[in-house]
Amino acid sequence: MRELIIYIITFLVAYLFYFVFVLCRKSVLKKFPEGKEMRYLKIKYKVSVNEKNLKKIANRICLVNSFILATTVYIVCLFDNFILGLLISVIPLTLLILICYHILGMHYGKRGKNV
Repeated sequence: MRELIIYIITFLVAYLFYFVFVLCRKSVLKKFPEGKEMRYLKIKYKVSVNEKNLKKIANRICLVNSFILATTVYIVCLFDNFILGLLISVIPLTLLILICYHILGMHYGKRGKNV
């Protein structure tokens, strides 16, 4: 039960942090299409971003990143030894990044490659 509470708190804190420092600031949001996440989606899935829908895709990437972070923290909390948990969580972290961004890229790929 403790791990589930940590998962929820981590997800909410990560999402709120991203929301306040990226989605609510227009100067940061304008630079968002040059970020690593968007570069990956542009190169791998040929996704292009409109100025009109930039906030929508930034919000979805925020949700994906919060999910990945919270799941990794949850996995680390499952182990009594913190160092062992960190070492073991590298594999699920990598898989989560690849799978979540693949799903996001496929979703936007089906919508005509125009976000």
